[in-house]
Amino acid sequence: MTSFLRPLAYRYRWIYDTVTAVSSLSVGGVYRLRGLGLDALHPHLKSGAAVLDLCCGSGEAAAPWLAAGYAVTGLDISPRALDLAAQRHPALQRVEGLAEDPPLADGSFSAIQMSVALHEFPRSDREQVLRSALRLLEPGGWLVVVDLHPAGPWLKLPQQLFCTLFETDTATAMLEDDLPAQLEQLGFDHVTQELLAGRALQRITATRPR
Repeated sequence: MTSFLRPLAYRYRWIYDTVTAVSSLSVGGVYRLRGLGLDALHPHLKSGAAVLDLCCGSGEAAAPWLAAGYAVTGLDISPRALDLAAQRHPALQRVEGLAEDPPLADGSFSAIQMSVALHEFPRSDREQVLRSALRLLEPGGWLVVVDLHPAGPWLKLPQQLFCTLFETDTATAMLEDDLPAQLEQLGFDHVTQELLAGRALQRITATRPR
């Protein structure tokens, strides 16, 4: 089920941007939120490595990777979002397709990022997205997922309100599930979870076995 505010937020960009700005305050602002994936993986990657931003939207979370000199591909199902990404981030290589079945070659990427996007998928589709990420990584390649986590006492009510107003049932399912355990079950190695923003966000890194 989707609240009536969610489609409005996507229709009117200022609403979406305002919600993003407010919800990112607990991690230090929008720029910091969008750089969480890069901050986690930068020490593990070679200069200019191939990186995939799954569900890239308009490319805002891909921007820090581009600025750091990586060869970034952004995949999204929305042509409108990809057109906006082309305007804002011309260096981003754009691919239209499903995250559950990306039209990309196996082992193509040294790193894959999903930034506050995985919770948009129902459980069965979420598993397929993660299987696709495993397939697309080169052996030893890295995955980083930044997404929702059940908040601690101080942010529990704000998180519940946010999910009620702007998210779907898939976000609630994400809050109920153990994502690190799921990654291990799917075959990822070196799964590490870091809790941020009063535990309301989780940053998970994992690798494809060599």
